[in-house]
Amino acid sequence: LGFNCAPPEAILTALQAVESSGVGEHLRQAGIKLAAYANCNDRKAVHDAGFDVLKFVAAGPIRVREDLKGTGYVGWCHRFMAAGATYCGGCCGCTPVEIRQLAETLSEEEPHASLSENAAKLLSASRNDSSVSTTASESELRGSI
Repeated sequence: LGFNCAPPEAILTALQAVESSGVGEHLRQAGIKLAAYANCNDRKAVHDAGFDVLKFVAAGPIRVREDLKGTGYVGWCHRFMAAGATYCGGCCGCTPVEIRQLAETLSEEEPHASLSENAAKLLSASRNDSSVSTTASESELRGSI
């Protein structure tokens, strides 16, 4: 069961609701695993424009949220896993850079309980500019990753 293309805050809330409602236990008993793939883009301008195509163009290009660049999104992934997600990746605005950084923070020996410690460290870390924005003008950069 997956949660996809929503802001990380909404995905975390959904995962927590699955657990707090008791549905998580039923899903595990049925062999169903949870997945989280958040949208990393700043969609406020699009929402404010009312999803009107003409207004959307005037709102400017969609960009990755500053707080989700680099290790910012990786911290959210650790929070998703601590909340019950087995699979974690990225949707809009997430690049191979973030996925590689996520993979580097995981190890097969890592106990599940330490995920929240890793999430706290990553969320408190300073912003990392190694991520690439998803504006159309930067499409060449995204292709080089």
